[in-house]
Amino acid sequence: MTPRLRRLGDTDSTTVFYISIAVMVAACSAYRFCFKPRMQQHLLAQQQAAQEQVYRQDVIASDQSMENLWACEVCDFKNYEGHKTCILCGTERDVVCKGQVTKLRTPDDSKLFPKSPTNFVLMNDSTPKMANKNRSFMKMRLNSLNIRQKGARRRHDWVRNVDEVSGDIVWGRNRHGKDYKALKRINIHKEPRSGDEEIATARDSISSIGSMGSVASVGYVSKLVMTPHHPDGRMSFEVAEGQRAFQTANSTVFSSSDLKEVSQLTFQQKHAWFVQYTSTMEVPWEYGHMLLEIDRANLLHNSCEQLLWASQDQLHQSLRIKFLNEPGVDAGGLEREWFTLMTEEIFDERTGLFSACMDNAFMIRPTSNEASEDHLMYFQAIGRFLGRALFEGMLIDAHLTLPMYKHILGIPITFSDLEFVDVELYNNLKWLKQNKGVESLCLDFSVNVAQYDKEPLTIDLCPNGRHIAVTDENKDEYIYLRFKWIMMTSISPQLASLIKGIYSVIPLEMLSVFDHQELELLMCGIPDVNVDDWKAHTTYIGECEPQVIEWFWQVVEDFSTEQRARLLQFTTGSARVPVQGFKTLTMNDGRICLFAIQGIRKEECLYPRAHTCFNRLDLPMYATKKDLETALNMVIKMEVTGFTIE
Repeated sequence: MTPRLRRLGDTDSTTVFYISIAVMVAACSAYRFCFKPRMQQHLLAQQQAAQEQVYRQDVIASDQSMENLWACEVCDFKNYEGHKTCILCGTERDVVCKGQVTKLRTPDDSKLFPKSPTNFVLMNDSTPKMANKNRSFMKMRLNSLNIRQKGARRRHDWVRNVDEVSGDIVWGRNRHGKDYKALKRINIHKEPRSGDEEIATARDSISSIGSMGSVASVGYVSKLVMTPHHPDGRMSFEVAEGQRAFQTANSTVFSSSDLKEVSQLTFQQKHAWFVQYTSTMEVPWEYGHMLLEIDRANLLHNSCEQLLWASQDQLHQSLRIKFLNEPGVDAGGLEREWFTLMTEEIFDERTGLFSACMDNAFMIRPTSNEASEDHLMYFQAIGRFLGRALFEGMLIDAHLTLPMYKHILGIPITFSDLEFVDVELYNNLKWLKQNKGVESLCLDFSVNVAQYDKEPLTIDLCPNGRHIAVTDENKDEYIYLRFKWIMMTSISPQLASLIKGIYSVIPLEMLSVFDHQELELLMCGIPDVNVDDWKAHTTYIGECEPQVIEWFWQVVEDFSTEQRARLLQFTTGSARVPVQGFKTLTMNDGRICLFAIQGIRKEECLYPRAHTCFNRLDLPMYATKKDLETALNMVIKMEVTGFTIE
């Protein structure tokens, strides 16, 4: 019997067609829900792996933005093109000096010098009367700066010169060539943004030179000196003129001429040089790392104790933080949190080690021994803490007074620097210098020092000083001793311990290429959050809806400076921006880790969630801008520590 082959009819063809369609749909679904997410995760992992291989020093060294900088008219600091204000002194970019070159005016010059209601021309008259008038006018113009601008402007007061006899590079006072040059361009204006816009006079003009005569013209440098009687070091305070500007006696790497050459570069170039050399000092992970186990209830004591125990090699090992009885594993977030909490405790006036001075900057408290018998050991540990911050590029959310930065670098300190510590005393001593009849004030050569729960302590400025009256004849000596007491004598042991701690991590020679304002910038970062820079260096992960991302940046732009800082603190663990901007956000081992926004479903998490170890914000996809704004406002008001929020 011949077998009958079944013939495929119309019904069978239709069945095959639908089966084929079903297979295709199933394949697409499998790709969409299984293979595609895995592929995206794989590609993201590859991208993150590639990003993680880039280190902070690589990004800074290859920074093309260094080639396009603008100079601030007030302090001459070179800023990135994207900054609208000077990051050093805060002066707006469109503030420029306008005016005409000074020259001796003759009767035939009337056509060359038309009268103008907004521009002045100083005549370069050689008569004493005109010279005095010019100097007075200059002081008036230059004394109108705010405290931040004054500090930045005065970084030009001292220069490093080559001694013709010894060949050493020594300190010399800058004769204010920049300031006298500024006399030729008196008025400071804002450039109009349009032809119809009125030119406004700037709030602050260019800076001042000292007006204290001989007292202001003398500078003093402090040095950490090791002697048989002071094996742990003591501070010396010497006249600056002719003192060596670089201490390279123990250096096998840098000569004074090398350091002078680096010191003349822009801050961005100096920073790249600094990061390059500090990265070579770091001990590789496989050779060990320094683990600090910290009890939050005893954070300062615990931390300082372990920092003091650390060997020289450990001070340059990778740092990991573990908070006792907490599950967090440190991938960067815990370390940043530790730096934040330590900074708060160190500079809390209730701790008793530092006092807040002008503009909420901090100075060593003369009576810090009341806080602890071991206060000098605390200062040495704090020095190591600050050194580690510089070493790793961590930012400190607290500012020291200007003279403190000068002490660290060995830059000359002058009487005018007293203004940054105690402006009332500064003005009183200026008045004393410039007026006669000081006997009527009944002053003597002593100072009263406040103490906790005790009567003020009287300290003699010289032997038997409390019994020596201040007169017109000896007032210059009194002014000097009061100045020296504030700047050095009252804090000398603490300062020696602090500086010794810093130098144990970062050698002085590597810090000395910076000026005092640049060191502050290096330690504290950029004070203002540039939203454009933040947005330009953000990556996006997951299902981010464009509308929600747009709302997010609109809300951030509408935030105040403080709110932006708190959001940055919430998402990265630090409220400060690195000096090179958001492109240099890192993990705790120095690898670049850009800020990232990961879109998540609102059902997964109702509020934004931060992963500070990875600089990442999990952002729910809200239905309205108002919901997003409410959620962001809520999280930045929270006191987020530990792992209560990831």
